[in-house]
Order: sequence, then structure tokens, then C-alpha cells
Amino acid sequence: MAKLDEVGQRLRHHRAALGQPVDAVARAVKVSRALLYRYEAGEIVKLDIVDRLARYYGTTTPALLGLGQEYITSAIAFFERLEKLEQDADHITTVFGPLAYALTTDAYDEALARTLGTDRDRDALTASEVARLRRVLARRKTLLRERRPGFVNIIPAAEIRTYLAAGLTNASDATAAERAAQRRQAVREMEHLIGMIAKPPMGVQIALTPRSLPTAGFQVLRFKHQRLLIVSPFRLGEPINLRYGVAMISSDEQALRLHESLIARLWENALSGNRAIEEIQSLIKARA
Repeated sequence: MAKLDEVGQRLRHHRAALGQPVDAVARAVKVSRALLYRYEAGEIVKLDIVDRLARYYGTTTPALLGLGQEYITSAIAFFERLEKLEQDADHITTVFGPLAYALTTDAYDEALARTLGTDRDRDALTASEVARLRRVLARRKTLLRERRPGFVNIIPAAEIRTYLAAGLTNASDATAAERAAQRRQAVREMEHLIGMIAKPPMGVQIALTPRSLPTAGFQVLRFKHQRLLIVSPFRLGEPINLRYGVAMISSDEQALRLHESLIARLWENALSGNRAIEEIQSLIKARA
């Protein structure tokens, strides 16, 4: 049974992702502005209207109702959706590297903003998109620091090696000084990571896997009565990707079991504690 408030949240998310005002969507699907507001407030659901909205938003009725996969093609919309989900998650497992954004320093935010703001790539984010992304990321980091859900991060060591060598920059024509500054910031982030492994914040567990990931980075979010699998190509770490790909949010039980089995296998051979610290220190020395 679909929860009306969650359906309303998905409808608001899809409209925001398209950047459409309520009036435009209401006209397109032939409902009143007031009725669309009621749908987005989670007060009412009728399948024929939800079906029209699903077609307009380029998704499916089951996805809007929370009965199947949800797909997102905009990186900023994805991070906004993730923020909403994290507000209620009791536990988060992230298999991703070289950094889980929630565990980065505030200096990383500044380095990321500089990279996005100076990216010469023609597919770079616009200034307004960078500002929107920074707002949602700031809210995510503040939320997770205040709520302190259980947080497990499994990091592939190979991605740390790449990050230390390149820093955080997408620009192919970055100057030597810019690249050097980014590499120094990468070292500082890894030193911060070492500190978190040595004295982890409450509820946080960090481990390194020597294995390369056989899949894209993913997360499993646990709630009181639900689990969600999130697979995303969008990256805030090296290599940055905020333009291309399709993120998926799924409650499919088989997909969840398979990814949870993968987490267990990675964790079984992962380096933690002093072994993880020694490995990161050796990677820092290797790039010096």
C-alpha cells in the first residue's frame, strides 16, 4: 500500500527536477493547480492522475507509488532526493570511494566548489546549478552530523590511490599550480580519514577493501520498516561526474539481498583500524 506522503514527496521531487512550476504541470496533465498541490501534499491519490503525471515526468506509475524502481537522470535532483531519504534513514551503508561525502571536511566543499566553478568542460554545471548543488550538499552534511544514523563506509583502496595522484579536478587544462593544490587537499582529506578511523564518530565504521568494485558505487539505506538500494553513477569525488548517467532507487528484495551479500563479502576481507590506517599512510607516502 502506497503511503500518500511518500507519493507526494516523489511528485514534488520530479517536478523540481524538471524545474517546472505547479501551473505548467497542472495544465499539461489537465488538473487544477489546487488539486496538484493536494497530490504533492500527500492528501489524495487517484491512479489515473498519477498515471498522467508519470508519463509527463518520464517515469512510471509504480515508481511514483513506491512499488518499483525509481530512476533519476539529473545529478542535482538525485542528491536532493537522497537528502530527503537520509532524513529518515536509521542506517546507511556506502560502498564508494575515495570519499563518502558525509565524512569529508568543510575544506572539501570549498575545493569541490572551486573545481566546479572553474571547470572548462563545456558540460560543466552553470553557476546557478553549482549554487543549488552546494545548498543541498550543505543540508545533507549538517543533517547527517546532527542525526548521526549508523554509517558504514567501505572504500576501495585503488580509488584512494587515484585521488591522491590526481586531486579533485575535471579540467584537462588545469595549471600545474591548480593540480598541486588539489593534490595537497587530497592528502589533507586522507589524513582526516585516518583520524576518523583512529577515533570514529559515534555510529561510524570505515574500512578499506583491496578489491576493485565489480559494480558502480552503491548505498543501502535502512529505515524502520523498509530498506532501499541506491545505485548511482553521479560522483562528488575523483573522477567527478555530475552530468551523465541514470541513478536508481529500488526496494526490490532480490536486488537488496544481492548487494547486501556483496557488502558482507567486501567487509570480510576489508582492512579496518590500524591496518586501514597503515594502508592509507603507505598510499600517501607512495605519491609523495
